[in-house]
Amino acid sequence: MLSDYIFIFFAGIAITTGISYLWLGIVKHNSKSPLFFGLFAIFSGAYFILRTLDIKHFELFLFVAVGMFVLFPWYFNYECNYRKKTLPWTVTALGVLYYITVQFHIRFDWFRLEYIFSYSAYAVTIYCCYVALKHLYNTTNKLQLPLLLATIYYTIFVLEEIAYNYFGAILPWRQLFSFTYLDLFPVFIIGTQLVILVSHDLEKSKLEKSIKFYKNNLNRILDQTNTMVVSVNLNGEILYTNTFFKNLFLTHNTQKATNLKMLISSGAINTFETQVFNEENITGNIISKFKQNNKEMSIAWSFVKVKASHTSKANSYIYLFGHDITALAETEESLRIANRDLEILKNKLQQENIQLKNESALYHDSNTLIGKSPNFNYVINRIDDAAPLNVPVLLEGETGVGKELFANEIHKKSLRHGQPFVKVNCAAIPKDLLESELFGYEKGAFTGADKLKRGLFELADKGTLFLDEFGELPLSLQPKLLRALQEGEIQRLGAEKGITIDTRIIAATNVSLATMVQSGEFRSDLYYRINVFPITIPPLRNRATDIPLLIQFFIAAFNNKYNRHVKEVSQNLMDDLTNHKWPGNVRQLKNVIERAVITTNGPVLKLAEALPANDNLNIEGRKSPKSIGKLSLTLADYERNYIVKVLEQCNGQISGKNGAASILDLPASTLRSKMKKLNISR
Repeated sequence: MLSDYIFIFFAGIAITTGISYLWLGIVKHNSKSPLFFGLFAIFSGAYFILRTLDIKHFELFLFVAVGMFVLFPWYFNYECNYRKKTLPWTVTALGVLYYITVQFHIRFDWFRLEYIFSYSAYAVTIYCCYVALKHLYNTTNKLQLPLLLATIYYTIFVLEEIAYNYFGAILPWRQLFSFTYLDLFPVFIIGTQLVILVSHDLEKSKLEKSIKFYKNNLNRILDQTNTMVVSVNLNGEILYTNTFFKNLFLTHNTQKATNLKMLISSGAINTFETQVFNEENITGNIISKFKQNNKEMSIAWSFVKVKASHTSKANSYIYLFGHDITALAETEESLRIANRDLEILKNKLQQENIQLKNESALYHDSNTLIGKSPNFNYVINRIDDAAPLNVPVLLEGETGVGKELFANEIHKKSLRHGQPFVKVNCAAIPKDLLESELFGYEKGAFTGADKLKRGLFELADKGTLFLDEFGELPLSLQPKLLRALQEGEIQRLGAEKGITIDTRIIAATNVSLATMVQSGEFRSDLYYRINVFPITIPPLRNRATDIPLLIQFFIAAFNNKYNRHVKEVSQNLMDDLTNHKWPGNVRQLKNVIERAVITTNGPVLKLAEALPANDNLNIEGRKSPKSIGKLSLTLADYERNYIVKVLEQCNGQISGKNGAASILDLPASTLRSKMKKLNISR
């Protein structure tokens, strides 16, 4: 019959279309519409083939027909991009129940159960199509006419099926033709999908023409700009460049450069690849150097990645937009170098200024080391021993003995004599400010810190830092000072990283640090660290033979300062000055002579006022309860006698395990030097 050939023709079209869409659905992971339509078309082809066999294969025919109607709402749902699956699953369940009911002849006398399942499935399918179409219209603001017609046809088919089942052949359709609404249903749906496909192709062709038009216009615009524009893939292969980029880089010498990496300077390619060709960086900015003939250009690039495909890395592109900042980079580099040199010169000038102030103060105050007494010479010998060594020195002595002068003498005789000598009085600076003065601070470290300040430790780098009144250091600050002594590292206030320094510390105190350690006023670890080489400065009363020398030195200095002409001192006055106890030591003597020179009109020095008689009483009051009276020996004498006794005990042996140097805990060379200075022979 003719209808059989028509069914076979439809079957061939349906199966061919179904296989094509099924393959497309398997390959296209992000869309399930082709997959379900392909299954629907294959089931439709099977339906047409079985239709030509009439009722000979009823069970298979029933399975194919049910499957076709179950697959339709799934296809329709995904074609409208409606992701909710409740209604398609409901249709699937009803279709399965219908198949079971018909297949196993489950019936009741008073009603047909399969009608309930089939009509319910029809109703849910129609509602599913309505909901999906509504979703498509709400999301795209467009209505797919083929899908709407398919819904209308499906509704007419259902109504005709119900009318035929309950009211008989009220329409002459099934008597006039050898095919029914059911036969036309798959043909109509497949035709609908083909219409959608054609419309998509037409839209795609129109869109491609629009894209090509706008792309050409965009290229013309980009060719007129002074911005470098280049497009590459993730391997760096150049896909597009505008005229400005071509003129700069794709010259005759580099015409064969098909990869952007070939144009990047060797020193910058690793950074460029890490930032630009990294898949995780979608957008970003980078400054890189590119090769242009025999010179380099600094280019500021902005880049953005565009993915043309979700499945293929090869279809990702990078668009770069660059500006030539070579002149700006050179200017910034010159400015950076100039600022660095300026900072170095500023620091050097600051150090030299401190050094000059110290030297000027020493010169104008007429302060210098004067003396020839044994105690004075002993201290000088100790200074000569300590000066070349890079160890901390602790100067102990009463106030006014000239500890600062002795510290400066150590610096001048050290290997750091050409470097800064920075002095600070720990008692003269408020405790809250002492830390920032010593260690400096970063900009913004606290309120009012509007610029970076280098501390005294940094200013004394490579030189010497003299800390007077060392016992006045706050306990809270002592750990930072201990770190500077032990590790040679400080940290500015507000800084995250430490600064390595090479600064020698000379500390001075007029109090007993050991007593302060016992009372908990001073850290023991800092005391032992600073007490590597202690030197005790004797008071002026123990240097009586130096007093006449100091008097003559001060008279000469103040004559020059005040334009006086004092030339001599009477013997009685000299004896009085020499025998005085001087509790204020050299500072007190200097002040007395200064007042005397100012008030003396003739050549013979006269005191402005009598020496205070209670000075001697004050000195006696300072003696320890354990004192044993007046001692006639000097410190040098005690040291000489002790070394002689140790040598006698060791039978004159200096070095070795049982030598005198080992007992005295001194290097053998140091002991020989002391023996030479103290005139000791074996």
